[in-house]
Amino acid sequence: MHHFRILLLALGVACPAAAAAVPVEFDLPLADALLGQLVREQVYTDPDGTARVWDDGHACNSMRLSAPEVAAQAGLLRTRSRVAARIGTVVGNRCLALAEWNGHVEIFQEPVPGAAPGEVVFRVADSRLYAADGESRGVVGTLWDWVKQYAHPRFARLRIDLGSALDEVGRVLGSAVAATAAPPAIHVTGVTADRGRVNLRLRFEVDLPEMPAIPPGAEGPLTEEELARWEAAWQRWDAFVTTVVRRAGLDASMGDLRLDLLEVLLDARGDLQEVLTAAPSPGLDPLPALFLGTWERLAPLLRQLGGELASQNALRYLGFVAAGDALAAVESVAGTAGVRFDAETLQRLARMAAPEVADPLDYDLRVDADMRRLFGFGDPLPAPVATAGSPDALPVVPAGRPAMLTLWLPAAALQRDYAALVERINGWVPRISELDTYLPLVEQLLVHAAQETLRKKGLDATWRDMFHDIVLATAWQESCWRQFVKVKGEVRPIRSYAGSVGIMQVNFRVWRGFYDVDALLGDAGYNAQAGAEILHHYLADYALRKGEHRVAGGADNLPRATYALYNGGPKHMRRYRSDRTSRALRAIDAAFWDKYERVRAGETLAVAECFTGG
Repeated sequence: MHHFRILLLALGVACPAAAAAVPVEFDLPLADALLGQLVREQVYTDPDGTARVWDDGHACNSMRLSAPEVAAQAGLLRTRSRVAARIGTVVGNRCLALAEWNGHVEIFQEPVPGAAPGEVVFRVADSRLYAADGESRGVVGTLWDWVKQYAHPRFARLRIDLGSALDEVGRVLGSAVAATAAPPAIHVTGVTADRGRVNLRLRFEVDLPEMPAIPPGAEGPLTEEELARWEAAWQRWDAFVTTVVRRAGLDASMGDLRLDLLEVLLDARGDLQEVLTAAPSPGLDPLPALFLGTWERLAPLLRQLGGELASQNALRYLGFVAAGDALAAVESVAGTAGVRFDAETLQRLARMAAPEVADPLDYDLRVDADMRRLFGFGDPLPAPVATAGSPDALPVVPAGRPAMLTLWLPAAALQRDYAALVERINGWVPRISELDTYLPLVEQLLVHAAQETLRKKGLDATWRDMFHDIVLATAWQESCWRQFVKVKGEVRPIRSYAGSVGIMQVNFRVWRGFYDVDALLGDAGYNAQAGAEILHHYLADYALRKGEHRVAGGADNLPRATYALYNGGPKHMRRYRSDRTSRALRAIDAAFWDKYERVRAGETLAVAECFTGG
């Protein structure tokens, strides 16, 4: 791991020399959804979300605006509303009604920097009245005077105050940029409006460092202290992404947005896994690249989320996005020389998104039941339960489809017999002479895992047999249906260097918080159910939802895509049909497809070839 030496220097082993101040600029977009929320909160403040811009107090003359539609276009913010107006004359204590009018009004505002730092104000530039059909113009007289006299000042209230958020962005930059002695001041230097968003141009200056030379011998093996520092650094990064995604998932009301957030989390953890298992590359600091890769996908989702929320929470996310964009902008100017993602930087950044979390950088391997439910996985899988029965008396289910399990084992006895089945398999490293007994029992276990997953999560009947075959073929591909192996005469859970464990090779780092690590390691039944659950997630929420069966190849694309997802994470879904896929990944996918076709043909026990070399 000597390729992380430069990272350790950045984390505080050596101090870089300061260079001259460098100006950095970046854009912060405000989407129409957020602007519409601000307009409703600041302008349409009367009951039922209306703006009663004029009322004479006698119920005689009034003008009420409702149902605002907000859009940024051609340099202006346009708000179109319905108008209900009443025109009359007060005679004594009575109102002599002259006319009632219903139509539409458009208010055009120019966004400009305000007097205070971080403030944007919206000057009323023009307005138009339309008849009830929404198209005819030319309405003048009293109504037009009222719009100018009463509606324009109401809309002039609209403003955005990012001062405190930008102050916090400055503090994040002060922590992150190694040569910056004090938090830089961030200014709004320009505002534009077009194509569905208002865009703020932000500017600040930072002192960028000159990176230190790597001292002699720095490319040798890391010391124990350096290894501990690197482990703490990558765990902080994983915890940071998890905290932000979890908080955003809690705020999101749309299921698709939550799935997109989970996709970012899984790919961020997958990217980290690639770093942890990569060949050494002297002088490489991986954290900035991990940040930029994740940020490119996370920031648009957080901007989308901001449009769903009340302005206070929306502006909280906007501040967080501004901080991330600022760090990315520094990276674009300085490369990996300018930013350090140490504990202070990540703490400050995480608290902008999730201020209520006690320790946003806590790396915890325990199951997070709330996160499982939040992202559609339901209650945690039951903990392994041993049975006092005799596992040697178990019936053996012949090879076949899931229905055969239901027929063979009575429902009342299924759970008891299943616990005994798991107990028998746990710790068993079969000899070749035992395969005729071992493999049918493991098939029974895998079929149960598939059935239990379908019982809890459901799946269209069209795809159920396919799912069953995917589970069995994946277990064959990943472990040759083994939970345990012998290492120097000792029985141990099968595991890869990357952290994948057990019969389904579930990666406990990628799926941290979703599954119990000890159970994944020590219990074949738990591991099989975890793997089946992940496969169901990838089949239903990715391959089917994104229509892989609707492109050339048809339904056969689904098992290919599901396994590619399982093997590599969400960004790998289409690799099986991409010309840019590496030869190594093509070989992996081809090997899975061969196993899947054999399972589909009923040749499940051909997995014995793993042991016999057939």
